[in-house]
Amino acid sequence: MKSLFFKFYAYLKKDTLLLVKRKKYLSIFILLPLIIATLFLFALSPKGYNIKAGVCDFDHTNISNLAVQNLRGFDPIIINGTDCVEKMQEQIKQGKLDIGIEIGKGFSENLRELRQSKLVVYYDNTDIAFANLISWKIDQSLQPFKREIINNLNQELHSKVKAIRSGINIAVEFSGFNKKLQSKVKSTDDNLKSLEGMNTEFLTNPIWTDKRAVYSSGLKKDAGIIYIFPILAIFIILMLSSTSIIYDKNSGFITRVKASSSPLFYILAKLIFFTALVAVQFFIILILFMINGARYAMPPLAIIQLILFVGIIDALIGLIVGVISNNEGIAVLFSLMISFPLMLVSGIFFPTQALPRIISWTSSFLPLHYQIDATRQVLLFGQNLPYTWVYFAIPLIGVLYYLIRKN
Repeated sequence: MKSLFFKFYAYLKKDTLLLVKRKKYLSIFILLPLIIATLFLFALSPKGYNIKAGVCDFDHTNISNLAVQNLRGFDPIIINGTDCVEKMQEQIKQGKLDIGIEIGKGFSENLRELRQSKLVVYYDNTDIAFANLISWKIDQSLQPFKREIINNLNQELHSKVKAIRSGINIAVEFSGFNKKLQSKVKSTDDNLKSLEGMNTEFLTNPIWTDKRAVYSSGLKKDAGIIYIFPILAIFIILMLSSTSIIYDKNSGFITRVKASSSPLFYILAKLIFFTALVAVQFFIILILFMINGARYAMPPLAIIQLILFVGIIDALIGLIVGVISNNEGIAVLFSLMISFPLMLVSGIFFPTQALPRIISWTSSFLPLHYQIDATRQVLLFGQNLPYTWVYFAIPLIGVLYYLIRKN
C-alpha cells in the first residue's frame, strides 16, 4: 500500500513539475483552417433548419392565421386550450419546442383599426446564442407580411383622403345644411377622427415583437458559465494531457512504467492530476462570474460529479490523442482539430437549433454537448447528474490501456 502511494505521488509530482517547466508553443498547419472554414461556410448556416415554434392563437381570425403561415424559417405547431401558454412554456423547458408565440385577442382588430399589434415570444433565455437570434429571426420572417400590411394601409389612406376631399367639395357646393350635407359632413368627420387617432408607429412597425423569457431574466447573465467552463476545459486539457503523454513517451518514462507496474496506476494518476486542474479552472471561472453578480445553485455532490465528468472524459480523449501521435506538434494539431470544431457546434457561436439537421443531430452526441448540458443542470437548476458518462469513460480507459501496452 505504501509503495502504491509513492508511485501515485511520483506520477503526480512529475506531471506537476512538467506543467510548470513547459513553455508555450505555437503550430501553423493547414488542416485546421480547412476544417474551420468548411464548417463555417457549409455547416454553420441557419438557413437549412426550420425552428419549431409553438403557437397559441387567441385571436382565431384569418389575419392571425396568415401571420402564422408567413413565419418563414419556422415550423409552427398550433397548441390549443385555455392553458395553452403554460403548456407551451413547459415544452420549451423540456426542449420539445424552440420558441413559443402568443397571438393575443384583438390582434386582427388592432391592425384593421390602424393600431399596433404585438406578438409575445417565449424562449429559453439560458441558451444565449439562440436568445440573441430570436428577435432578428422573427422580424425577418414577418417582413413580407408587414409589407403587405403597409401596402394595404397606403390604399386605405388614399381611399380615405379621397373621401374627405369629396365630402369637402360637396359641402362647398351646397349653401344650406340639408340632410345630405349633414351626412357627408359626419362621414368626413369620422374619417378625420380615424386619421387623428392613428398610431404613427404603426406605419413603420405594424407588429411588435415582445420577447418573454421562460426563466428568470437574471439567468441570462448567469448562463455564460455553462459554455465558458466546458469549452475552456476541453481546449486546455486536451492539449496538456496529449503533450504530457508525448513527453513521457519520448523520455522513456512509459517504458519504465510498463516494466515496473501496471499502466493502470499510471492512467489513474494522470486522470487525478488533470481532473484537479479542471477543478482549479472551474472555481476560478465560478468566482469571477460570482464577483460579477452571478448566482448559482451549489449542490456539493453535483459539482463534484460535474468536475469528474469533465476532467476524466477530456483527459482520456487527450491521453489517447497523445498515445497515437508521434510528437508534441502532431498532438497539438489533433487536439485543435477536435476542440475547435466542437466549440463551433457547441451552441455558443451559432445556435444548434438553427443549424442543418445533420449537424444539429451529430452535435447532440458529442461530449462537449453533454458537458454543457451537465453544467447547465448543476449550476442553474441544482440537479444531480446521472452516472451515464461512466459508461463512456470505461471504454476510453480500455482503449488507452490497450494502446499503452501495445506501444
